[in-house]
Amino acid sequence: MVASLLSDKLLVSLIYSLGFLFIIGFFGMIFSYVEKKNTYYIYNTFGFNGILFTGMVGTIVHEFSHIIFCLIFRHKITEFNLIRPFKSRYDGVMGYVNHKCNTNSKYQMIGNFFIGIAPVIVGISALIIFMSILLPDKYDNILEVFYRNMEYMNHINRFEDSFNIYVSIVIAIIANLNPFTQNNYVLYIMYIYIMYSITTHMDLSKEDLTNSKSGLLSFFILLYIINLIFMFLGMKYQIILFRILISIVSLLTVGLLFSIITLLISRVAYTTIP
Repeated sequence: MVASLLSDKLLVSLIYSLGFLFIIGFFGMIFSYVEKKNTYYIYNTFGFNGILFTGMVGTIVHEFSHIIFCLIFRHKITEFNLIRPFKSRYDGVMGYVNHKCNTNSKYQMIGNFFIGIAPVIVGISALIIFMSILLPDKYDNILEVFYRNMEYMNHINRFEDSFNIYVSIVIAIIANLNPFTQNNYVLYIMYIYIMYSITTHMDLSKEDLTNSKSGLLSFFILLYIINLIFMFLGMKYQIILFRILISIVSLLTVGLLFSIITLLISRVAYTTIP
């Protein structure tokens, strides 16, 4: 009986851990695809100046995200450039961060994973921060819905309940960003520009993905241990994991929706502007 219970917890923890990595990987691939299509449409419509204009904020946020996680995980930053508006015309590199770590340090090796996916994490966080500054009333509305749904998490009994909460949060965000419900269109347009710039640069480059892979195993082991501990602590603590997971997936979904909106804008410009 005890052996069977232990086996079940080990298996469920493994499934949760693999599921989390799958979600991160799935969104990462979609972001990369959307960014490549966006770049194609922008470049073929406005030339390199269009890439530079639409990517000014996004590139800085992208590279700064790497710096933040390098500092968190104690990596040595050897060289960086947040944006290269002139040199990038010749080599296509708008910004970069070079760093190195102690390969004998598990903590720093785990950091490779987070440094690689940092543009998605910090990009979405930046969208939230800019919303709180430029669209505070809409931000407060979304936050209220978010907190209310997090309270509902205390009473869930089925996976379907979690999914319904996730859908409610996403719908609330979309509804509050509806252009027909805005009070200040100047600030709204500013936010749309920032959203456009950040989401078109939340993709993970080949270097980012390579860097993440080097810390993937260490991160997976840590994630599995955390899941296993929470499984043994009981449902009360598993709810905490559900909250974190739903929050992450909701933010990723909204970030993806933003990216798709920017892709549609780029596509329209590409087909209508001679």
